[in-house]
Amino acid sequence: MELYERITEKIDAESISMHVPGHKNNTIGHLSNLDWSYDMTEIEGLDDLHDPGEVLSRLNVNIAEKYEGYKAQLMVNGTTNGIISAIYALSRTHHHFIVVRDAHKSVYHALDLAGSTFQEIDRSVVCMTEFHPGEVVIITYPTYNGECFDIEGMIHHIHSYGGLVLIDEAHGAHLDIAESFPSSSMKFASDIAIQSYHKMLPALTMSSVIFVRDEALYERIMKYINYFETSSPSYLLLLSMEQAHEFYMNYSSGEFFRKRKTLIEAMESKGVEVKEQDDPAKLLLNYNGMNPFMLHASFTDLHIYPEMVTDEGVLFCLPLFHRGDSYPFSLLIERIQEMEFKERGLEPVDGQVDILKGRICVKSIVPYPPGVPLVRENEVITESHLKSIKHYLHNHVRIEGIKYNLQYYNNEGDQ
Repeated sequence: MELYERITEKIDAESISMHVPGHKNNTIGHLSNLDWSYDMTEIEGLDDLHDPGEVLSRLNVNIAEKYEGYKAQLMVNGTTNGIISAIYALSRTHHHFIVVRDAHKSVYHALDLAGSTFQEIDRSVVCMTEFHPGEVVIITYPTYNGECFDIEGMIHHIHSYGGLVLIDEAHGAHLDIAESFPSSSMKFASDIAIQSYHKMLPALTMSSVIFVRDEALYERIMKYINYFETSSPSYLLLLSMEQAHEFYMNYSSGEFFRKRKTLIEAMESKGVEVKEQDDPAKLLLNYNGMNPFMLHASFTDLHIYPEMVTDEGVLFCLPLFHRGDSYPFSLLIERIQEMEFKERGLEPVDGQVDILKGRICVKSIVPYPPGVPLVRENEVITESHLKSIKHYLHNHVRIEGIKYNLQYYNNEGDQ
């Protein structure tokens, strides 16, 4: 069983998670309280996720109380399901869409599925743009790297023109968890916000919640969530969201900031440049002019696994440390103190990717993570795109869509 062996190898090597999910290899939160025997279905007394009227309805209400004026729905197909369902529901009433750049691929998948037209704009011009009533503006907040910009001003500006605001808040389920954390867009009345509970909170992967302010819009979106989401929801995921909500509501951040300070000092003592982000649970790391991809390899050599690496640096997603957690913090500090930084050879890139220059992209080309398309389907692959593709491939970055495009155009030449 190859997959089983791959995962147990990581466990046996005492791999240290600086990536999602937020339970960090089941060392944060209280998922150990769950048991495989809890993997049940919609039997009597356990309610129905797609028509909640009892225990799951109360859980939705409890979670919605985080932010005044919202209705919430648990989801077991991840934030992607919420994004697709919300966009599809809005498209049925002929809304036009504005996408703020650097959106996740699921946004473009949803727009394609809905057959909707859209316009892309830079975040810097949102508050200078004159929107039309009913336009839907899709914003990613916070960013993958933990940047929290003036979302309050953007929401107010869009609403002043009668627009709607859909927030991909996948990396923000932990916002407002303590005083020193930034605020969710829901503090400022975003119309729809979708959070991945599994990313930064201790919940199982695919656990997400959608929040909607308007009840009629909520019901329209629920219709399509029921269409797109599995009809056999995992009660383990639902239980993990209940536990994550309890964790959120009772969280004390003292341990988090104490260990965060120790971690930053340990890395800086090794010469690592630590850029603190607006979200204190994200750190962006660089080292003395070294290629960030090489720095990433220095971490993984010691079985410390970051969330992501880009030209900006190596991204750590910190655990929400708490009293009684079992996160291997002492081992993390020991391994950082042992780190060696050395340049490595680049992965050779097969020249066949050059055949893509000037071609129409037949399947979106997406470095993953973060999942933001480099070239979208039906766009022309330019010299600039090709340069970026080669750069990623040189540095061992996984790119979705490359193999498909190469196969398509190689097969075309054989015909």
